[in-house]
Amino acid sequence: MLVDEDLQTVRDISSDIGDSEYVSNDENSDDAFDDIDYEDFGNQMYECPFCDAMMWYGERIDKHRQTSRPKFGLCCMFGKVQLPKIRDAPPTLNNLVFGIDRRSKHFQEHVRSYNMMFSFTSLGGKVQTSINNGSGSYTFLLHGQNYHLLGSLLPEEGNRPKFAQLYIFDTENEIHNAVRSGNQSNDLHPAIVASLKDMIDGNNVLAQSYRVVRDLFSNDGHQGVKLRLVKSRSTHGRTYNLPNASEIAGLIVGDFDTQEGVRDIVVETRSNKLQRISEFHPLYLPLQYPLLFPYGEDGYRDDISLRENEER
Repeated sequence: MLVDEDLQTVRDISSDIGDSEYVSNDENSDDAFDDIDYEDFGNQMYECPFCDAMMWYGERIDKHRQTSRPKFGLCCMFGKVQLPKIRDAPPTLNNLVFGIDRRSKHFQEHVRSYNMMFSFTSLGGKVQTSINNGSGSYTFLLHGQNYHLLGSLLPEEGNRPKFAQLYIFDTENEIHNAVRSGNQSNDLHPAIVASLKDMIDGNNVLAQSYRVVRDLFSNDGHQGVKLRLVKSRSTHGRTYNLPNASEIAGLIVGDFDTQEGVRDIVVETRSNKLQRISEFHPLYLPLQYPLLFPYGEDGYRDDISLRENEER
């Protein structure tokens, strides 16, 4: 089973990919849930003086002391963790997100479905479906940790392309394929899909890497070609989070040493297996949310060095 989180559906694709050790469906879970008491901490009213993050008073250090000027360490370790500024979104996306015309309103209402159309990875998890036996609204219940799964460059023979495969396979009909893959309710606009496709092609380094593979397959065939999505970066993660296409990806032709770049993601040419993406890979979030990361910029990185800060 794979879960299309943003479409709130559960799709059985076991016939396409075979059994997956990563995804299961819990049909026998207990439907009875105990009432859980919670404490309301109010709104986030306090701003970190280092990173401007909004925090709750209960998140302050020295919780045993009452103070009108609390300090916080959860957000940036007192300024030791510094992240690069977020770039402005491309004009196409910016207009759709902040516009007030009918086209923009439609996009805002269906933004999760539009994101899923261009997502490189799918969501996996242990989903409980037995709670949806009544006549109430659909409830999406996920047990444990969810994860992101990445398929091969090309679909199995006779299967339709999904997720990242849409960037390579049958791109002459790409818009139609994307709409068909993510438009189960037939209420998404092909014109918006086309404009988003052009935006992603022009800005997203991940999409550009997959387009290089498409061009190679078109010209030279696809025997023994793999795509490696690199984990390490040569740029400083504290001040720069937008790698170029050559830094995040490389083509592999023929055999290669599996121990070299063991933490990288190696995408096979054609396989019926799905691989789980590590949460610590800088492309973990950009692969799943291309509209939140329109340039393919890095998400979380575990190698960002701390800076010295005189104030404590």
